[in-house]
Amino acid sequence: MVKKYLLYLIAIFLILTGCNTPTKNTAAIKQLKELLDEKEYFRLETKFKLYSAGIGDENRLYFKAFIDNAFNRNAECIKDVDSLLKIGTFKLPDSVKLDLSRLQSDSYFKTYQYAKAAESDSSLLKQYSRTISKENIDDIKNDLVMRNALKKVPLQQTTIKGSTSIKWKKDKIGLIEIPVKAQSQTFDAIFDTRANISSITQTYARKLGLHILNASYNEASGITGMVFKTGIGIADSLRIGNIIVRNAVFQVMPDSILYIAPIKFQLNIIIGFPIIDQLQEVDIFKDGRMVIPSSPAKSDLHNFALDGLDPVIALKSGNDTLSFHFDSGASSSDLYAAYFERYKTNIIKTGYKKTVHYGGAGGSLKKQVYILPKLHLTLGNKTVIIDSISVLTKKIYPKEKFYGNLGQDMMRKFNEIVFNFKYMYVKGVD
Repeated sequence: MVKKYLLYLIAIFLILTGCNTPTKNTAAIKQLKELLDEKEYFRLETKFKLYSAGIGDENRLYFKAFIDNAFNRNAECIKDVDSLLKIGTFKLPDSVKLDLSRLQSDSYFKTYQYAKAAESDSSLLKQYSRTISKENIDDIKNDLVMRNALKKVPLQQTTIKGSTSIKWKKDKIGLIEIPVKAQSQTFDAIFDTRANISSITQTYARKLGLHILNASYNEASGITGMVFKTGIGIADSLRIGNIIVRNAVFQVMPDSILYIAPIKFQLNIIIGFPIIDQLQEVDIFKDGRMVIPSSPAKSDLHNFALDGLDPVIALKSGNDTLSFHFDSGASSSDLYAAYFERYKTNIIKTGYKKTVHYGGAGGSLKKQVYILPKLHLTLGNKTVIIDSISVLTKKIYPKEKFYGNLGQDMMRKFNEIVFNFKYMYVKGVD
């Protein structure tokens, strides 16, 4: 079915672009589409630069939109989709229009244009509800609940007047906590690059004086996949060092959702992607300092991407370059089912089975995994070894594509880790 659809899409592209070298262009488009389907964003960008001149304007805009979104160029993504959908002679299948419109909605949300994101999602449901899957409809409806609630909320704005240095510390379970000021009080908040939205308990939402909106929607925990209900609230102003964040969006959860029962530990505040992204660059030092420079630095590295709101890093592993989630809110790393399937023979030969307890928002569960004695990963010019890493044998989510989730055991291999959301790289410094 996928191959049939792909050939159909390619045929449309070729007819409309008036291609004079169909074999070459067919092969190029097919390869780009396969890389996109597998979320191989880094290889996709490389191949796109190679092929873009010869695949026609429509095809170029199509792939460019996804690449711009993945590398945090959201204003460009929005323009790409607008340009493509306005080409009256370019007839796209509804499923492709749906993907493009959802992509554009994601970029609207990342740029805090909530009303436009809501309008886009609402339009999708009206136009394509009869032709798209129930799973997609449910996802769009769930997103729309949040975005409708935020329609009248002003843009989040972050003011960085100069470089900021703050102290971070580890909490009981080894997570990074930073001081956040609100309502003339200072609170400890977990710094979590993989938290799609900042989160807070109902108790602390009251302490921080959040404005609670009338909304309830589904959210899922990253490692367990558990789904739970959450609300939404707005903090008028937060201060991180001398940085001020206005109109910050938080998921507001019952305290029990953020309580990790097996270790009797309560999470209260989690600073996630929408706030971290506007900081543009965050330098985390092993000695307990966190520095947010006034201006993000450029680098030759280009190893960082976004899958929706999830950060993705490309690292060398042996002779392969693999894409992982990078998660400052995880004390340890895990490898996903894709890694198990790719290296199954070696994992079964060198690893051993173990039942591991996983805890996160919404609850906890046990999973049987393989423990791989060592994992070699190369970031920049340095190869590091992560010892005794868990390998899951089954997917957490059906559409899971990446090879694992890297946590603080990876970060600790460097004296400094730089997350740069402006130029999209992660750098490790000795």
